[in-house]
Amino acid sequence: MEIAKELVLTLKQNNKSHVGYGLHKECEALVGHILQNMVRSQMPSLHAVMKNEEDSIRYREEGNQHFVMGDDLDAIECYTLSLAYANSDKLMAYAHANRSAALYRKQLYKECLIDIDAALSHGYPKEKQRNLKNRGDKAIAEIKKLLQSDSGDIDHQKDINKSYLCNNDIERSIRKSEDAERIDNDTIENSREIFKKQGRIAENYLYYAVKIPQGKPRYLEKEDFTKLTYGPSREAPAISDGVTVSFSERYGRHYVATREFKPGDIVSIEDPYAHVIYEERYYTHCHYCLSRSYNLIPCPECPIAQYCSENCRKLAWESCHEIECPILKLLKNLLNVDKDKIRMISKIIRLLIVVTENGTKIKELQRDMKVAESNSDNRTAGFTDTGILDSFSSRSALSLATNMTTRPLIGISAFACISALAVILLATQTKFFPKKYEIDDLEDISEFSELKFCASIMFRACVIMSSNCFSIQQEPGIVSGSGLYVAHSLYNHSCAPNTFRHFEGLTMITRALTPIYPGDQVFTSYGGVYAHMPRSERKQKILQDYFLDCDCTACKNNWPTYNEILRDHIGSISKDKKLVEKLRPFREKLLANMYDIEAVKAVLDILYKEVSQHPCEEILHAEQYLKSYYLAPKRC
Repeated sequence: MEIAKELVLTLKQNNKSHVGYGLHKECEALVGHILQNMVRSQMPSLHAVMKNEEDSIRYREEGNQHFVMGDDLDAIECYTLSLAYANSDKLMAYAHANRSAALYRKQLYKECLIDIDAALSHGYPKEKQRNLKNRGDKAIAEIKKLLQSDSGDIDHQKDINKSYLCNNDIERSIRKSEDAERIDNDTIENSREIFKKQGRIAENYLYYAVKIPQGKPRYLEKEDFTKLTYGPSREAPAISDGVTVSFSERYGRHYVATREFKPGDIVSIEDPYAHVIYEERYYTHCHYCLSRSYNLIPCPECPIAQYCSENCRKLAWESCHEIECPILKLLKNLLNVDKDKIRMISKIIRLLIVVTENGTKIKELQRDMKVAESNSDNRTAGFTDTGILDSFSSRSALSLATNMTTRPLIGISAFACISALAVILLATQTKFFPKKYEIDDLEDISEFSELKFCASIMFRACVIMSSNCFSIQQEPGIVSGSGLYVAHSLYNHSCAPNTFRHFEGLTMITRALTPIYPGDQVFTSYGGVYAHMPRSERKQKILQDYFLDCDCTACKNNWPTYNEILRDHIGSISKDKKLVEKLRPFREKLLANMYDIEAVKAVLDILYKEVSQHPCEEILHAEQYLKSYYLAPKRC
C-alpha cells in the first residue's frame, strides 16, 4: 500500500504539463505495481449473465403486469428484456408479440407492425396468430389514416424529402441519426427469402411500416447543419475558422474567437472519438448509435447489448462489441461493482479498443506515444504530424487534460485499480491480445509489456474521460450515454456560457448563444448554469467534478437564477419605450410564426447592442427561445 501511495505522489509531483502527455513512465509504474498485486491475489470467481428461459419468462410476465396496469412504456422495456434473455425462437416470438400489443396501444403503429412481423418470423404459434394479425390489420388502418391526413398530400411530402436529400453532405450526416428508425429494404427482402424457404411466410406488414415518412428537426429544413460558420479551421477541422486554439497558464488550452459570431452561428461540429451507452438506457436505446428505439433487437451472444437495426448490430460487433461482449456479461455480477465503476470500465475498455483498433495496433500506438511525449508545446500537444488537432486521432485524444495534480490520492488509486482489473478481464476473457491467458499465466507481470502498456493507457483514459466526456442528449432531458469529443474538450466552462450545444444523432453541434467578438474566449457549460442553479451549488458541483473554482462573470457577481429574474423582472427593458418599439416588428413576426428563428436572432442581436445591464429578463427569454428551437423534440 505504501509503495502505491509513493507512486501516486510521484505521478502528481512530476505532472508539469497541462495536457495528457508527459507521464507515461509514471503511469505504467503505478498501474504495473497494482496489476502485479492483483494477479497474485485470490481473484473472485466470475459469473457471466447468460440468456435463459427463466429470466425471459419472468421479464415477459413483468411486462404483462405493467400492460394490465396501463404502463405501456414500462411494459415495452420489460418485453425488450424478455427478448434480450430469450434463448429460443419461441421465447423471442412471444416477446415480440407481447411488445407489439403495448406499441399498438401507445399508437406506435409502425413499430407495432415491425414486431408483429418479427413474431411471425420467429414462428409465433398458429393458434395464437389470429389476435396478432387482427392487431396488424388495425395498425395498417391507422397508418393509412395518418398518410391520408399528412398534409393531405403524400406526393408533396416526397418532393420535400427529395429536395432535402439532394445535398449529399446533409444526407451523409443525418444517416447515423436515421439508423434508429430506418428499415433496410434489402435486409427485409433477404429475410423474406429465408422464411419462404423455411415455409414461414409472414404478412407484408413491413410494406406499410416503411411508408411512414421520416421526420426531421425544424432547423434541418432551413439550413445545412454540416457547415461551420467561416468554414473549418486548418488546425482543428471540427472548429470554425473564426476560432483559434490558444494556451495560457491560467486557462490551459482554450478557444479564442478571431471573427464575429452571431447568435445561432455554428462554432463547432464533431462526432465522438469514442462513446458508450449508460446502463439505465440498455433496454430503451441502441447500444451503437444511442438512439431511442421501441424495436430493439438483441446481441445473439449476450443479454446486455441491444440495437435499433441489423446494421447497427453488425457495425457494433465489427468495431467493438466482439471484444466487449464477454466482459459485459461479467460486470453485472463482478464484486458488486457499482454503476459508476461499471460505467468507467466500459468507457476505458471502449477507448482502448478504439486507440488500438481492436488490439491490432498496440505497437504502432507505443511508437506514436513516444513522438507525442517529445512535444513540449502545451498548445499543440496531440497535434498530428500534419499539424492538426484531429477528432479521430489517438494522439489527439490522449492529449486531453487529466487534472492529475488536483485529483485526490484515493481517486487516482481507484482509477489505477479499475484499469488493472480491466486489463485482466481483457487478457483472460477476450481475444484482444494475441493470446488468451489464464490468470496463473500472469504471475510475473513484468514479462507482459503489452498488458502493462494497455493498463497504463486505460488509466490515462480514466483521468481523461472523467474530465472531458460530454453527456449525449439526443432528446431533451434524456441522457443516453457519454462521448469523448476531442475538439469540444478544449472549451472552458462558464456558468454564463456564450455557446450552447445540441445533438443530431451522435454529432455534437455547438452554436453561439450570444454575440461573440474577436478576442473573446469561447465558453461552454460543463453542467451548472446560473439560470438553473444557485452559485454555491454550481461552484461545489464544478469543483467536485472538474476540480475547477469557477470565476466566471455569473459567479463573480452572483447572478440570480431564472426564477428570481422572472419574479423581480431583473434588468427588464419594459420601461425603455424606444427599445420596446424597436423590437415590435420582430415580436409581430413571432406572433405570426412562432418558428421564425431569424426574428429571435435579430432580437438577441439588438438587445446585446442596446442593453448594458446583465442579466436581463428579455435577453434570457430570447436565449431560451433560441435554445428550445434547436433542442425541441418536435420534428417536421
